[in-house]
Amino acid sequence: MAGIRIAQVGCGGMGKRHLYGEVEHRRVFGSLDLVALCDANRAAAEHVADEAAKAFGARPAVYTDFGELLERERPDAVDIVTDAGTHHTLAVQALDAGVHVSVEKPMALTVRACLEIMAAAERSGRVLSVHENYRRDPMIRLAKAVLESGALGKPRLLLDLSTRGTRHMPHTTAWRHLKRRGGYLLDYAVHNTDLHMYFMGEVDTVYAETVLWETRRTVGRPDSGMVADMYGHRVQEDIERAGSVEVDSEDMAVVVMRFASGAIGQMTSTIAAPGETIAADVVYCAEGSIRLPSARSGQPVIVTRAGEAPLPPEAALEMAPDFRLDDQTAPLFEGKRRLASYDLDGRQTDAKNIAIELEDFARSILDGRPPEVTGQLGLNAVALVYAILESGLARRPVSFAEVAEDRLNDYQQAANEQIGL
Repeated sequence: MAGIRIAQVGCGGMGKRHLYGEVEHRRVFGSLDLVALCDANRAAAEHVADEAAKAFGARPAVYTDFGELLERERPDAVDIVTDAGTHHTLAVQALDAGVHVSVEKPMALTVRACLEIMAAAERSGRVLSVHENYRRDPMIRLAKAVLESGALGKPRLLLDLSTRGTRHMPHTTAWRHLKRRGGYLLDYAVHNTDLHMYFMGEVDTVYAETVLWETRRTVGRPDSGMVADMYGHRVQEDIERAGSVEVDSEDMAVVVMRFASGAIGQMTSTIAAPGETIAADVVYCAEGSIRLPSARSGQPVIVTRAGEAPLPPEAALEMAPDFRLDDQTAPLFEGKRRLASYDLDGRQTDAKNIAIELEDFARSILDGRPPEVTGQLGLNAVALVYAILESGLARRPVSFAEVAEDRLNDYQQAANEQIGL
């Protein structure tokens, strides 16, 4: 069997998705061997273990105590897929035990917690990798290659709009709406903030207006499709069984960012805008624009030159002649190195993107190289979300550095207290 013995901690909805990523990873690469699962709720862990047994023909051991798992199984690596409030304690425990760690986004609940993980990785000398899966998508890679080619000139403006309205709790998870457990913006917008810096580079300053509109959210209608398949087994918390939750984390943010390059970013993110839904991700450059497709949709990157109509999808490939999918990505897409689009359902794409991250983690361990998304990059994505929230609280522009270095943390105080930091 594979040389790297890995354990997965967290068997809720995202944990089940990671299992299917493990299945896809083993189908193509086979460098990881899932030996154990751990979750505070045994029923959830047993459910995911049953799914693993169907896929692998062997059932991982099941634990409810992470310390016992580390002592008895002695894994080489762990994949942490719990809610963000436990990321830092589990990661530090594993790293101090000499175990390599991959951790889901957001890297931790606060900037301070991220720094704790990074310090543990430094003293242990083990690999620390953060799951940021939007950047792994082949179409995002292509958009990045077009920007780096210089075909459209210097980037000037990043526009990221996501407006929708609901009074329900997405995925029926109440913790996503509590400030002391991260809140909506940390859980959802950390995808966006990672991509902003992936495309545009370092952030200098941030100014944001933030607000909470929906002060109570309900469980709502049962989810269907992929969400129901992945999250239906999840054991609800007491606050969710009540049917509604009193919300204290902001559900709307309007943000202006100044990048170190001089470019500007504008992001509007909300789930408190009833009526028309708008989703737009565009990078404007000196000679035209790049419209990004919805994450993991397989839709093409659309390029529009100044004064012209949008170009056909193949134009993005023509503008990036050196673009090639890497060795962790191409094998999952039929070995193709250059794609202008792809046609897969959401489950397939989700599993492939997780498999890409897992193989990057595995190669980092085997080859002794840093992973693509290091602890520093994971911290940066969290810090940019909190720069937004700190600015909204302070009602002034803030520097990215003062948040990333944990010098400004007023908004994070409740979360830091929640996790004992």
